[in-house]
Amino acid sequence: MPSLSVAISPCPNDTLMFDALINSKIVLNDFSFNVEFHDIEQLNNGLMQGKWDIAKMSTASYPLIRNDYVMLKTGMAMGFGNGPLIVSKNKEIDLNNFNDTMLIPGKHTTANLLLSKFFPNITNKKQVLFSNIMPMLANDEAEAGLIIHESRFTYQANGLQKIADMGELWYGKTNMPLPLGVIVAKRSLGHKITEQIELFIKNSVIHGLEHRENAMDFVRCHANEISDEVINKHIDLYVNKYSHSPSARELSAILTLLQSLPENHSLSLHDIFLKWEN
Repeated sequence: MPSLSVAISPCPNDTLMFDALINSKIVLNDFSFNVEFHDIEQLNNGLMQGKWDIAKMSTASYPLIRNDYVMLKTGMAMGFGNGPLIVSKNKEIDLNNFNDTMLIPGKHTTANLLLSKFFPNITNKKQVLFSNIMPMLANDEAEAGLIIHESRFTYQANGLQKIADMGELWYGKTNMPLPLGVIVAKRSLGHKITEQIELFIKNSVIHGLEHRENAMDFVRCHANEISDEVINKHIDLYVNKYSHSPSARELSAILTLLQSLPENHSLSLHDIFLKWEN
């Protein structure tokens, strides 16, 4: 079996879930993996060019690559009443009448889809690396920003205030979890190999949950925030049993998110996943 290319983010939820696969802590048969780490928007853009066999991506951008990639039912980042945050130094911002610059972590991110959905009036957006958003706000380079990943646990230490939580808004509207990121694999790998990859990732997620402390050195060396408290809070929020064994509700939430855009109304679960069982 040739080596397969894998790309994930360096964030704690991804590194915990993939630690056992990357570091051969589970049985991988004859498979081997070459791994790269990239910012989420870099992953989205790279997948549009077909760069990797397997990769993490923003759920929102999946329709752009659906002809070449299939979504796996493991390794997901799912928020339950929580998600990307809009933050600012100014607590009194009125988002419904916001005309200043909004920093975003990428136009193809799920965060940006939600921003467009809940605040369509906000059109003056500037794309920056997610880890640069808080420093730029602290330096008054923009009025507000849309933050993701570990930033939700550190924004207050940067003198910022929460204005809105996209996950709260999503849950209030749909009563469903928020599928932020997913793992995809090239359709050209074929059904048999892709099923095996899906099983490897599932086993890796389970191993990470059951042996978190064993994975922490690997997680720490890639994390944007080095505080164990922040890292563990991030993992607690986004890595759970649904990350390896989602129920029909969690999988349907993906379809709900995608179909919230008119151009995706015709999508079905059969279009998205390797297989779908009622």
